[in-house]
Amino acid sequence: MRVKKSFFYGYWIVVAGFLTNSLSSGIGYYGFSVFNKPIGDEFNWSRSGVTAAFLIYSTTVAAFSPVAGRLTDRHGPRHVLFFGTVALSVTLTLLSQISAIWNFYLLHLFLGIAIALFGSIPVNVTISNWFYRLRGTMQGLASTGMGLGGLALTPLLGNWLIPNLGWRGAYLAMVPLLLVIMLPSLFFVVKDHPRQKGLSAYGQEATRLSASSAKTEPVTGLSLRETLRIPAFWLIVLTAFVYGMSVAGTVQNQVSILNGQGFAAAEAVVAIGVIGLFSGVGKFLFGYLCDRIDPKYAAAISYALVGVSLVVMSQARSMAYVWLYAVLLGLGQGGWAPNLAMLAANNFGLKHYGAVLG
Repeated sequence: MRVKKSFFYGYWIVVAGFLTNSLSSGIGYYGFSVFNKPIGDEFNWSRSGVTAAFLIYSTTVAAFSPVAGRLTDRHGPRHVLFFGTVALSVTLTLLSQISAIWNFYLLHLFLGIAIALFGSIPVNVTISNWFYRLRGTMQGLASTGMGLGGLALTPLLGNWLIPNLGWRGAYLAMVPLLLVIMLPSLFFVVKDHPRQKGLSAYGQEATRLSASSAKTEPVTGLSLRETLRIPAFWLIVLTAFVYGMSVAGTVQNQVSILNGQGFAAAEAVVAIGVIGLFSGVGKFLFGYLCDRIDPKYAAAISYALVGVSLVVMSQARSMAYVWLYAVLLGLGQGGWAPNLAMLAANNFGLKHYGAVLG
């Protein structure tokens, strides 16, 4: 008689990670590119002055990510995501009340801390715990949420919330959206490790674990100190830095750049949505590739796509160029999350995965 396989609970973890990534990227990353112009116009701040807030934000995310990783290893992804949700809600509320540029800068520092806690690190750690086989594919599926955040939230903010509610009202409107999605997910769905459901990671064992045996399940890998001594780690850091600087600098100034090249603001906003859409495609594609080829080759392909997209954008004279740029950048940008997650897991293991990935 054929035994019917039960639905693996880890797939719900992927869904929860998808939703978390959607909110994290849509609010923290893509959202800035929509808010910076109306805020700058109202206060008569220069473009460089406004964009400096994104530099503060992104630098804070980078600087605080190792701390977020250590907290994730120590207290578990679910607790870190909860505190990230609270911190992000408070920060968005305060951003709606800014009256001076120093307020804007200070709150983007807090936004960076909130997104480091709320972002991809605890999500990637959770999925890596739940999946031994298909880890790259599942990381890719969850990471497609980052693209959805750009595809869904950017037009929602730029074409509806800000025109109808103003940028202050748009900041406030994101708070209930965040809480309605995240709190039920964290309280009722997310589990840090399959042992909490009496299971083992997908592809590691075919049988359910007893509670006592699950607690002793070994986790292997290098410590953060050992990892820092390996040249490959620093090569990953360097390439990720150059890649991230190129992508972030382009996307956050895209509306202003395309305006300067003769394109309407609405056309530039649509291009951001296209980047988000193809970023989602790229995340699944590169997650799938990482299960089939060495992640370093997948990373090289995504970096090359970004480089070509920047050349296309610099020559944009018609919407055909803009669409091509958006598709290439979206696909290339899509490789970031699954490639980095798999490079860290494959090279350094899961014992201190949160700290290493951070």
